[in-house]
Amino acid sequence: MEIINFNMYKEKWDIESETVIKPGLEAIQIALRKLREPQNRHQVIHVAGTNGKGSTIAFLSALAKEHGLSYGAFTSPSIVDVHDQIQLNGQNVTEEQMDRAFRKMQEAGLSGMLTDFELLTVAAFLVFEEVPLDLVFIEAGMGGRFDSTNVMEQSISVIPSISIDHTNFLGDTIEKISWHKAGIIKKNSKLIIGALPESARNVVYQIAREQHAHIIELGKTFSIQENMYTCGRTIFEDLHPHMLGKHQLSNMALAITALIESGVPLKKHIVQNAVKTANLLGRMERVDENVYFDGAHNDASIDALVETIKDVFPNKNIHFIVGILRDKDYIYMLRKLEKVASSFQFVNFHHERALPASVLYKHCMHDEKRVTKDIDEIHFKNNNKSNITIVTGSLYFITELRSKIVNW
Repeated sequence: MEIINFNMYKEKWDIESETVIKPGLEAIQIALRKLREPQNRHQVIHVAGTNGKGSTIAFLSALAKEHGLSYGAFTSPSIVDVHDQIQLNGQNVTEEQMDRAFRKMQEAGLSGMLTDFELLTVAAFLVFEEVPLDLVFIEAGMGGRFDSTNVMEQSISVIPSISIDHTNFLGDTIEKISWHKAGIIKKNSKLIIGALPESARNVVYQIAREQHAHIIELGKTFSIQENMYTCGRTIFEDLHPHMLGKHQLSNMALAITALIESGVPLKKHIVQNAVKTANLLGRMERVDENVYFDGAHNDASIDALVETIKDVFPNKNIHFIVGILRDKDYIYMLRKLEKVASSFQFVNFHHERALPASVLYKHCMHDEKRVTKDIDEIHFKNNNKSNITIVTGSLYFITELRSKIVNW
């Protein structure tokens, strides 16, 4: 899948890279050695897992910003274009900063060596290298063990959740997927985990022991209950995240713990303010009156979306606008959404793996449903306050739709 506005830099600096996904670290490790290991210049918090990665980094960023720290963040996929994937102190990377990174990659002879995502990962480390940063937050792209972000000598590892996703690359069982996620654990490091299924937890614990990593676990080492965070003698009360959904409390707690373990002296009133400001595009994001974008795209994130709807929008009519990739478990997603839906609108979008809207229509068991063949025909305006519109199914669908916001 093309990274929006990424080819502009490749063409400008005459650097070639492949658009395919190639799990493995050898190529990017060679490339980074040519650039004198920029990935090891800062203290890194590395986040992998099935869901909650982006939200955890959003909380990390807000907490760092409110405490006056300088930080960088590398996340995926892009929401608007490539520039929002690399951020410095909450600001998207500039064209000038990207140009400098690409110049260095060109001079190092990286053309033809890497995939697009590997090249972008290297660019992120080069951007961060230019700035004195207190912390860098890195989101694994897919999996962890063989993901191109897994190149730091040392990092604090965070795994918010593990569930079934990307089975064609990571395997079709929780155990196989957990092996990939736990691959980010570094020797003699710290590992912070959320509430994992027992089968996933067993795999993660085994790998952590092999790496002599110190395990810090939600529900054991630290907890979040009734908006109160507790970790030993550290207590933060009255925490109310801006991001909707009870699952965000767990992501918030993971972020707080990761900063504590990084040696950051957190202050209660700053933590309270920070979690109110944390937000993430495409995660129950309010984009218009009664219109929300949520990039739920697998079983666990759909479950979380449905629970959030029940909690936040009881007795509301929920209209879903849905676009899904064909390699997702769309039957499960439909069955869950049908439980809270008033109506469905299935949409064709332009991703190479997009599932035809007609297939979703055929398998949907709800009576109120229709197909929109062209994404340009979607209209959101809704003056009835009892109706909520939620766009979901794929972050790629949301990204494409977002580009048309100016025409609403």
